[in-house]
Amino acid sequence: MMNKKIYTLTFALLASATSMAQNNLTDEGQYRYYDATQLWRNTDNAASLTLDSTSNRGKAEFYMSHVSGTYHRVQEGNQTNTLQFYTERYQKIGNYLYGYGKFDFNMGRTKQRAWSDVMRTYFSNPFLVGSDKAGKYDFQNFNLSAHVGTIDFNGWRFGMSLDYNLGDLSRLRDPRSRSRKLEYQLTPSVSYTIGNHTLGVSGYYNRYKESQPSLTTVQEDPSLYYYQMTGLEAATGTLKGWTGYSREYVNHKFGGELSYGFRSNSYTQVTSVSISRGAESIFEQYKREPGKYYEYNYKVNTQHRIYRTQTMHQIDAQAVFSQDYADEYRPKLIITIDSIHGYTSNQYINQFTYKKRYQLKSADVSLHYRANRLEGNSIKSYIGLQAGFTSINQKHLLPTSTFKYQSTDLLAEYGIALLSNHQLWIDAQAGYHFSNQAKLNLADATGTYAQSVLIQDLAYYGAHYFKGKLQITWQMPITIKGYRSIWYVKGYANTIQAQHSLNTTTYGFTIGTFN
Repeated sequence: MMNKKIYTLTFALLASATSMAQNNLTDEGQYRYYDATQLWRNTDNAASLTLDSTSNRGKAEFYMSHVSGTYHRVQEGNQTNTLQFYTERYQKIGNYLYGYGKFDFNMGRTKQRAWSDVMRTYFSNPFLVGSDKAGKYDFQNFNLSAHVGTIDFNGWRFGMSLDYNLGDLSRLRDPRSRSRKLEYQLTPSVSYTIGNHTLGVSGYYNRYKESQPSLTTVQEDPSLYYYQMTGLEAATGTLKGWTGYSREYVNHKFGGELSYGFRSNSYTQVTSVSISRGAESIFEQYKREPGKYYEYNYKVNTQHRIYRTQTMHQIDAQAVFSQDYADEYRPKLIITIDSIHGYTSNQYINQFTYKKRYQLKSADVSLHYRANRLEGNSIKSYIGLQAGFTSINQKHLLPTSTFKYQSTDLLAEYGIALLSNHQLWIDAQAGYHFSNQAKLNLADATGTYAQSVLIQDLAYYGAHYFKGKLQITWQMPITIKGYRSIWYVKGYANTIQAQHSLNTTTYGFTIGTFN
């Protein structure tokens, strides 16, 4: 019944998006061109949106995908089906504003997932919880973004961004957990332009909250354990550990970004540098705190566009570095009894703190080059190369356990619009993933969590693999209620063929419209 409602809502939204088209015949090639040339939209500085093209454009699409295979981590599951509706719009608002809005709703089911009942499982807060019994998980996510920037006022521009996200993750096997997410971010920004040069500044506040109310069971199974993890192999399993259990993760993050842009007829570029700090508390019953998690993130991103006759060269580079750690607490329950009034109060106090007991350092560096063949403001074909490097270093102290991982990715890409009216688009990618290092050194490798998760995942991290993707898009003009717009259908297949006979295949289908 719920799926029928989702299908009905999705097609109703597609129909309403078509009515907004107003005979706008933006097609795939033009949309890709504006995506490639609107550089400021890839920063946190909404104030500078009007430095790029201020054309009205948008799209709405309905998407389904299936992914399954043996190349996956234990806490990911071996199969996921997803249903998604996505829409975005760039729009002039009156005489002084230009805005961008995005709405994304997705839902689905993951099978054979275990050891994680939280939404952020990997290389994040180490205080995880979960059951060792694999089961099905249903998920729903709702993401909304709104960005508004002003026109030029004597060189000054002002902007504001709001991002709002909701999530739900439910386990369908005993012990049955449900995790709910609420996240929002507010980002004011300002920029100043003199000649061809622009300097922008933005700052943001982000609040993340993930709540897990009491767990439930349908049947009484005396052999069920529930586990709490604190980093690498440190995990404690308790028989019927879900009884009276509840938890909240609350993260407050502050960040800022400094951006510089240059624009001329033949060359544009935007470079941004950002830094952020987050502090995340974990609260359980009676405000018990197992620890606190801190994160420091640093990011450098640069985008360059070089215009030549019928060709646009696209060069993008990005580096992201993180230094995170978690303090671990030793709380003690204090029970106070008021014999006069008959009240009993429960309070946890922290007896000891293990400073920086869990530590995480990570780095992601990527480089992308693409040569686009143009016809006016439309891309007709492209060829490109991508390269990436990832490094992860985890440590858990007293006694010391470590996990070190490094990898390199190389990818070639090609796309072309075919037929006289460019109705058919074909995109292809092929690349190779090199696992440079995957070393796990545990102080105690005999535990259930170490044997069932960390050691099992070594095959995933240590495998080289080939990856390929083929996508075909067919677009056509359709008139509905007097409005003519471009509709499209898209299908793709993605494969990963890894060492140790591991593989994963993804299929997807999309129907949508430009508006």
